Amino acid sequence: MQLRVAYIISQYPEFHETFVAREVNAMRLKGIKFRLFSLKNPKPFERDLYPDHVQLIEYSPLIASIRLIVANAEEFFSSPLRYLAAATWLIRSHYKQPLELLKSLAVLPKTVLFAKMIRGNFDLLHAHWATIPAAMAVVVNILTGIRFSITAHAWDIFLSPPQLLSEKISRASGIITCTGYNVKYLKTICTSKDHYKIFRNYHGLDIAKFPTSSTILAKGQPLRIIAIGRLVEQKGFIYLIKAVKILAEQGVHLHLSIIGEGPLRNQLQKEAYQAGLLSKVELLGRLPHEQTIATLRESHLMVAPSVIAGDGNQDGIPNVILEAMACTLPVIATNISGIPEVIQHKKTGYLVEPSDVPALVDAIQEVADSPEQAQAYGIAGRCFIKQHFDISKNIEQLLLLLQQFAA
Repeated sequence: MQLRVAYIISQYPEFHETFVAREVNAMRLKGIKFRLFSLKNPKPFERDLYPDHVQLIEYSPLIASIRLIVANAEEFFSSPLRYLAAATWLIRSHYKQPLELLKSLAVLPKTVLFAKMIRGNFDLLHAHWATIPAAMAVVVNILTGIRFSITAHAWDIFLSPPQLLSEKISRASGIITCTGYNVKYLKTICTSKDHYKIFRNYHGLDIAKFPTSSTILAKGQPLRIIAIGRLVEQKGFIYLIKAVKILAEQGVHLHLSIIGEGPLRNQLQKEAYQAGLLSKVELLGRLPHEQTIATLRESHLMVAPSVIAGDGNQDGIPNVILEAMACTLPVIATNISGIPEVIQHKKTGYLVEPSDVPALVDAIQEVADSPEQAQAYGIAGRCFIKQHFDISKNIEQLLLLLQQFAA
């Protein structure tokens, strides 16, 4: 019998979560029976990002809607003990995180409605993100008995209280994560009897949608550097701007474009202004994915200077690294988290230590001095992506895991 899977997710589609969209599209093309249950409605500019996916998504009505009230009343009066058990679990497990508890209670009525829609119609509930979606998967499990699994990524792992994350793992049939680094970490916070539940499944790319770049640095040209990501601490863009300042003072002809939006925009703009780099550093804001890929292919180098933020937040393997490698663009990245699983120093790219500005300067200078060698690393990077991150292979592994979790 064909597997029937329900996904529960904070919001779908979400502008930054192209890796989820690729997974959904691959599942759709495989003919898998599945439906996405989105706890939040997307903003207008996000709603139509993937027109082919619209018929797969279930959105909840507003909290005050009659449909939601009726669904919760029916669930409560038909199974009061299960309803109370679900609410009690949320309060007991989240009371030390008041904000997370309030958010969870706010989406509980929506989850109850989704539980009624899921009951009897699906074999497995799969939560994308180990935070509120995973908590709501526990709620649906309590209400319906359906097995559930989790995909955990990065911040949802490292910013979650270990005890709460461990409890979610213990209740789940399985947990998938996107780096070997994450697998090792998750095994340190859960009981040994749950280690068998944890699996790595890399995010896949449709390699054919990433044409190779033929952009090679020519004599007299500025070295065009691109960096992509939310303008937040863990992306480390402040160190990249500092490195560009040093290189510019040393007479290196270069230009840096940063694609993305976030709370640190003003700080980064101020850093560039004070360094006298307004003609060399450009903050492009948020761009459509197609335009981002086009900008990648027109660049000479991608830099991902990720760091571990003060609150412990960190990247897994940033998808922009995978996309740049798929385009044969040379990549400089930092030696943290899962990044060394794809960037092998002077084989598929360049690795430097996080927040090490002099090392970043040296690596960028090396690309400027030896563009042919950098291009060779870019070609090797694309070969590595084809071997390990081909979505047609990775989705097959994912489906086998989901079938195993449902069994």
